[in-house]
Parts: sequence; structure tokens; C-alpha cells
Amino acid sequence: MKRTDFKDPFKGHCGYYHLSSHHLETQRIFRNDSDYIFGVNSLALLLSGSQVQVIAYCLMDNHLHLLLAGEYERCLGYYGKVLHRIAQYVKINYGVSGILRKEDVDIVAVLTGQQMKEEICYIHRNPYKARIDSPLAYRWSSADVYFNSSISTGVQVKTIPIKDRKVLFKTHIPVNDEYEHRDGKILNASFVAYKEASERFRDSVEYFDILRKYSLEAEVESKHGIEESIVFSDSELQEKIAEICKYEFHSDSLGGLDRKSLLRLARTVGLRFGARPKQLSRLLGIDKDVLDRIL
Repeated sequence: MKRTDFKDPFKGHCGYYHLSSHHLETQRIFRNDSDYIFGVNSLALLLSGSQVQVIAYCLMDNHLHLLLAGEYERCLGYYGKVLHRIAQYVKINYGVSGILRKEDVDIVAVLTGQQMKEEICYIHRNPYKARIDSPLAYRWSSADVYFNSSISTGVQVKTIPIKDRKVLFKTHIPVNDEYEHRDGKILNASFVAYKEASERFRDSVEYFDILRKYSLEAEVESKHGIEESIVFSDSELQEKIAEICKYEFHSDSLGGLDRKSLLRLARTVGLRFGARPKQLSRLLGIDKDVLDRIL
């Protein structure tokens, strides 16, 4: 549900909310490991003083999901700060402005224990749905701390001089001494409130059963009003596009194609791999309205 249509069922009391940003059609938020690390660290750093808990999250290349606990306005305020920090990073590093607006958010209140379990698993299934990775292997979500008997530890922040912390975490925000990191990425066990959330599940078997459910997307997305379903990930399609460019269009890159050839390429990829206009617009730089007409 869009923010403008959302009515807080908890009426100012603490509740649970799944907030997700809109899928960007032609831009990517996170393009490499450094970008994703900045995103994860932003979630951890901005918790201080927020009176909000992160129950689960997933960062995808063109959108993000957060399951938060707290008063609605505090959750929305925290979400807005996260988006602002990441948007500023994207603007500075890639010269792209106007993405990740606080207004462009879908919000669903989590009202039952069963819904809580489904929302957590839906968030963790995102990389699998996009055919990027398995939920447990994906590095940019909170899945690795759920029912993991061997959660690894990292370097404690309190052992790092304050001036070095600012460089390592790219921030002037005070970093919690109790946090741990590995290669500059604050570990999920340091800031994700997964223990209480895990108790919602009967056991690890139930968690993995729900995580594997093929129907989960439809069940959760019906609550969010989402209909989009990605068949191939951006990285998979980029490989296919490069192959088609080389072997069918005899070009080493998209830059070597004229307008007519680029549109033929878009149609080829759309028909062959089921790629939708939004995704092709993002990957090929073609206006979505044009793709809507030819696909």
C-alpha cells in the first residue's frame, strides 16, 4: 500500500511494518560490493537513537525491503534517513539525483504471527526470486542470522581508533562500540533483531519450509499490491545481452549498435528470455514507453 493510502492499525503504538522502495526502472542503486556494504552499514549506523528495530532486510540492485519494529512515525523516519543517506551516496558516486524518495514507499502492517513469518521469508527470498543467489548465500540480506548455528564473528568496533572508524565506515556518525564488522561490513548479528523474530517460527524446519514455498510471492505480493515477477536477474540478462551483441549483432558492446539495432536487440531479449520492459529499460537505456510498444 502506498504511504498516502496507509492507515496505521497500531494507532501510534509499537507495531511491525514492511517498507519497500519502488523498483527503479532505469537506474541501479547498488552496483558493486562497496555500494552494498555502504547500504548495509547505513541500516546499522542509523539505528542509534531511532527507537526502531530491524527485523529483516534485503538490498537488491534497484530496490530494498525493510521489516521494522517500532512506532509507525519512528519507523518511517528511520526509513527516510536510510534512503536519504544512500541517495546522497549514489549522487556523489554516480551523479544520479532524485532516486529513493521517501514518498515512493509501499507499506504493509504485519498484524499476525503467520504474516510475520511470511514477510520475513518473502524478504529473504528476493535474491532467489530474481535468480541471483540462494537466500542463505546472498550477502546483502539478513538471512544469514536466521537459524544459523555457526554465526561467525568479526572485528569489534571498539578496537578501532575513532578516526579510523570514520574512514572505514564512511561516516561521521558515532559507531556502536559493540558492533562487529568484517572487511568494513557491519555484521547482521550486531544490529538485526533476529532472535525474537526467530521465535515466531515453530522451529528451523518451518522457516525453511516457508522459505521454499513457490506460492509465497503471490501470497505476500497480494497484500502489497505488487504484480511484478522477475524471471532472469540483471546480471544473467547482461551476460545474454553481451553474447547476443557479439554473435548476432557483431558488436563488442551496446555502444556499437545504432538505434534500430538496439531496438531489435531489446525485442530479441524480451521474446527469448521473457524480460519485461522495466528491466530492459534499465539494462539497455531505452525509454520504457518505447519498449511497451514493441514488446
